[in-house]
Amino acid sequence: MLVSFSVSNFLSFNTETVFSMQSGRVKAKKEHLITTDETAKDLLKFAAIYGRNGAGKSNFIRALDTLKNFVVHGRAPQKAAELWCRSDPANEGHPSCFRISFVAEGSLFEYTVSVVLSTGTVAEEALVLVRGNRRTALFTKEAAGSPYVFHNSIRGRTRDIEVLSRSFDMSGKPFLHSINSGTIGFFMQNPQAGVLRDVYLWFRFTLEIIFPDQPMQETSLLEYNLCKDEFARLLNEFDTGITGIRLEEVSKERVFQELGTHMQHIVNNDMLAAVERQHGGGGVNAMVKKDPPGGTYASVIRNRRNIFIINLGENGTFSFYILKFVHRLGTHEVEFTMERESDGTHRLFQLLEMLVSRKKKVYVIDEINRCLHPLLVVRFVKKYLETAETCDMQLVTTTHETYIIGNKADLVRRDEVWIAGVNGDGSTSLKCLEEERVRADKSLDDNYLDGVWGGVPEFPEDEKTGEAE
Repeated sequence: MLVSFSVSNFLSFNTETVFSMQSGRVKAKKEHLITTDETAKDLLKFAAIYGRNGAGKSNFIRALDTLKNFVVHGRAPQKAAELWCRSDPANEGHPSCFRISFVAEGSLFEYTVSVVLSTGTVAEEALVLVRGNRRTALFTKEAAGSPYVFHNSIRGRTRDIEVLSRSFDMSGKPFLHSINSGTIGFFMQNPQAGVLRDVYLWFRFTLEIIFPDQPMQETSLLEYNLCKDEFARLLNEFDTGITGIRLEEVSKERVFQELGTHMQHIVNNDMLAAVERQHGGGGVNAMVKKDPPGGTYASVIRNRRNIFIINLGENGTFSFYILKFVHRLGTHEVEFTMERESDGTHRLFQLLEMLVSRKKKVYVIDEINRCLHPLLVVRFVKKYLETAETCDMQLVTTTHETYIIGNKADLVRRDEVWIAGVNGDGSTSLKCLEEERVRADKSLDDNYLDGVWGGVPEFPEDEKTGEAE
């Protein structure tokens, strides 16, 4: 579970800016809390970040995404050299710092990495295990060019990890990525360092970051009839006009004709790896669990036009399907592929995946309200919070939809609402509503739209009108 995240010298974030999922003093809606022994305070299951256009809400999501990709894939984003914070010219060439605190496999960790994005140089990196007031640095790198220092608990008698760290250091990639890439044999020979694998897998599978046009990862649930029916039920409940979902078998050629050469190569390799796993093969991919109940493999290829499912049966043969949505028009039914559905249905389909999967994950979504009617956004958040009562999932989202925080909806706690504002130097600020003044005669949405906490557009003509009055 996500505890906190901070960033500095990245896009609109200048000095260290901190976001936290730890609960405040609010007493209401305790069902929104995750109680853990690892953290001093309960953790929130939901948080919404508001703010005017250009305040930096999406930059917050991009910062988290940059950190995840750096750990999982070992690479900085495109044009990384341009992503330093321009609020202070002195920031150019200085490290961008990302720090995240989270609970993985029953332990609280704090991971920090500072990187000079223009050169890809890792300036600092550290992973700390936190137990109460005790902080154990599992590994640290204090400056560019300095060696990694490891705690005895993960070093082992052979000190293989130190040898590997020296070879990794020339790659310019973070150690947490390198030690988990193509080094399965290391963890087999050094089980005491398995905690590094647990942390890496948290970034890879638990932290899921979704931008408006990007699908979630859980679409493979559609392969199972029970989940497929659940998707259809929810889509119908949200008044999309969809009454069912059907899989129509197609040829491999039909699927591949919509893929570029690069994606075809990826899918072919994925299929070969699935066959190898089915026959007891090893390799790095063997640790990636893609096998549904029954031992078969299901994968999903998804774009704006269509959704395809590839299934490996127990007999070792692949089947290919296209997803179709069933609508009832008068007395008869018609079927449409995804490309015939509205943008709102497409977006809702993405969001409903977290309700169907019910996984212990951290979802970070940019613009949850994109393409959706305000009442659908409120209904989705309500359904999410109901689902989260039975599982420890978290949702962090940016939004402009004020209905969520209105008195009529009565959905959120004050410590679940954050405001992205603009500092005097043009950089982004983040503040939680729990620390802000609230007019008792107005609801949270009225306070926000009236500019009580900032984070809303200011128009010169409004100021002139006020002076005239």
